[in-house]
Amino acid sequence: MGVTAGGLVARRGRFVLDVPAFRADASGTAVLGPNGAGKTTLLYALQGLIGHDGSVAKPARSAAVFARPAVLRGSALWNVTTIVSAVLRVSLADAQMRARHALDDVGLAECSGADARSLSTGERQRLAIARALAVEPQAMFLDEPFANIDADARPQLRSLLRSYVERTRCDVVLVTASLADATALCASTVVLGQGRVVHEGSLAEIGTTRDLYLQALVAESRVTL
Repeated sequence: MGVTAGGLVARRGRFVLDVPAFRADASGTAVLGPNGAGKTTLLYALQGLIGHDGSVAKPARSAAVFARPAVLRGSALWNVTTIVSAVLRVSLADAQMRARHALDDVGLAECSGADARSLSTGERQRLAIARALAVEPQAMFLDEPFANIDADARPQLRSLLRSYVERTRCDVVLVTASLADATALCASTVVLGQGRVVHEGSLAEIGTTRDLYLQALVAESRVTL
C-alpha cells in the first residue's frame, strides 16, 4: 500500500510544515534536514499524532520507534506482551511468547523481568524496537531509532530491521541524521528545510547535491553512497 500524503500542512506554534506530496514504501524513505526543519513534525502528521490539512494514507497496522520512547508500568516483558495482545488480538500466552522472542532479538532477554522504567535510555530504545517488531507492522515510523544505542550494537539492530522489512515488505519512514542508518534502511530521501521540501530523490543523489546541509552530512559520514 505504501505511506502517502498529499497537500500536507501541519502547524506547531508558529512553525508551518508544507509538503505537497510524500510517499514511502518497503524500499524506505529517509527524512533528512537540519534541526528545526520539520522532520519530526512530518512523522507525527503521517501517523495522525497531530492535526493537519491534506490527506494521509497508510496501512492499518503500523508501529513507531522514537529517540526517547515512553514505557509502560511493569516489566520489559509486560511492556511488549500487553501491546502484542492488544494489537494482534492473540492469547496472553501467545503474546508472551512473541514478546520473549522480540526481546531476545534486540538483546534484552536478560532484562525481561526488569521494571521498564529502570532501563537505561539505550535499553528503552531497544525495548521500543522490540515492541514495534513484535506487532508485525505493515509500516514503521522511525525517529532516530538508534540514537541512544551503543555504536557497536547499531549494525546488528539495523540488520534486524532490514531483515524484517525484506521479509514482510513493510513500509519505512525514517527520520535520521545518520547516513549509516539511512543507507541501511532506505533507498530514497526527502530533505526538509524550514518546513519545505528542498530535495527529494534517491540517496545516491545526495552525494552530488549543492545543498550545504547535505554536503556537510556527506563530508562527515564514512558511508559510501
